[in-house]
Amino acid sequence: MHPVSERLRDARERSGLSQADLARAAMMHPSYVSHLERGIRGPGPAALERLAAALGITVTYLEQGERSPAYQASEGAVVRARQLVRSGRPAAAAAELAAVDLDALDVDQAGRVLLAHAEALDRAGELEEACRLLADAARRFTEGHRPLRAAHAAARLVMALTEAGDVVEAVRAGEHHLAALAAAAGGSDQLLRLESTLVWAYVARGDITYALVRGKDLLARALREGSARAVSGVHWNLAFVEDAHGNGEAALAHLRSALAVVGGEEADNDVPLLRLDLAQLLVEVTPPRPKEALAELDAARLALEISESQVDLARAATVRSRAQLLLGQPRSALTSGLKAVELIGPRRRRDGAAAHEALGDALLALGERAAALKAYREAASRLETMPAGRPAAAAWRRLADRLRAAGDSTEAVVETYGRALAVLGVRTTLRRPSAH
Repeated sequence: MHPVSERLRDARERSGLSQADLARAAMMHPSYVSHLERGIRGPGPAALERLAAALGITVTYLEQGERSPAYQASEGAVVRARQLVRSGRPAAAAAELAAVDLDALDVDQAGRVLLAHAEALDRAGELEEACRLLADAARRFTEGHRPLRAAHAAARLVMALTEAGDVVEAVRAGEHHLAALAAAAGGSDQLLRLESTLVWAYVARGDITYALVRGKDLLARALREGSARAVSGVHWNLAFVEDAHGNGEAALAHLRSALAVVGGEEADNDVPLLRLDLAQLLVEVTPPRPKEALAELDAARLALEISESQVDLARAATVRSRAQLLLGQPRSALTSGLKAVELIGPRRRRDGAAAHEALGDALLALGERAAALKAYREAASRLETMPAGRPAAAAWRRLADRLRAAGDSTEAVVETYGRALAVLGVRTTLRRPSAH
């Protein structure tokens, strides 16, 4: 058998193309493609070029596969980058992946590098550049006839755009990719996840009622067509929608359903994050349930530590601090708050707002007003990058209440309440007090 035959067949099958589809795209006779895949004939240079172009891969990959120097170099870069991210050096990981020559790779490996690069940039706080790479990955996968991978990349793009505050583009990109991939990926877990992520983008844009209606319709479809993981993912996103709608108990029910569907196995990467979201909601509902929150955090602790994600570990420490304060343990809450602030570091500004707020709460409970004010002001500086909408308004309002309780100036408190209105697009009539 010709050495190209097996790689040609594998590349065609990954693309979701029939032999006839590939023959049309490469302007060849179907029988010739069949002969190539069976090893009866070997392609010449011109045929290799046309086949590679039709499949979204390189001639070098067809000839050498994973033995090609470019492929091996790129794979080594991905491995090193992941090690750098785990060691807390995401900027170095991004630099490692930026040096990879994507044009020398097939579409699958180029997309793999782009996704890893985007993750490193996200961890380094470079969300705008991460969004650009995710858009490139989604485009390459779509043009290379990889609809499932395209849907996965598009879901990550929508999530990143939402976190970056560009909710209008998040909705536009999500709807565009849903329409483009509906025929090829309809009913797949990846497309359900994309639409589920899009529902959350609508919440961030302020279309909460629409998001709730669409989310419930999506859940019904997931129950009919999706896997257990897809159903869990839709429940997970619906929890955020219900919470934004003010339905705390319904949100808790969705998170518990999401956990039940995946079986609660801590080895599953989603389970510790689900428990973390559940713990956070348990300290925010009325009345709060801090003991239940601590139980969820304890169940997720080992898996979160193994993941080595400083952002997730900081979130866990933040929620633990809140639960401990609710239980009348301000000293323990202070210890957890300090740990959260240390873990989050100076780079991911918005992620640190909640950690500094929790630290301020613990300090205020201990009578350390000056230190509490410092923590709250740091939280305010980190809220600056939070996208406009109801979640941002709630965060600014909560922070204004804390500044007032800590004895900050009337001017600062009024300004912070004004920010809560401003992110909702409301023109406030509040004015700063005069200097005299």
